[in-house]
Amino acid sequence: MESTRFRILAMALTFALLAAPAAAVAQTPTREGNIWGWRDHQPTMAQTRQSEEAAGVAPTPEQSDASSATVDQLYRELLHRSPD
Repeated sequence: MESTRFRILAMALTFALLAAPAAAVAQTPTREGNIWGWRDHQPTMAQTRQSEEAAGVAPTPEQSDASSATVDQLYRELLHRSPD
């Protein structure tokens, strides 16, 4: 009787120890693009704009247009660049 109880206890302990690492691996956060640990870590443009407006540091429409024009120009230069 004592031997049977010991075997059952040993089997339960073995099962618990083997199952613990599997459960821990199943919950490990992964990083896929902006998502890391199941959370989006990169703000969207709308979130950034709202934060800037709330802080009073939002760019003026003229500054936004100038930045967009600069980015567009750089993009066109990269597209028409000959491969080295």
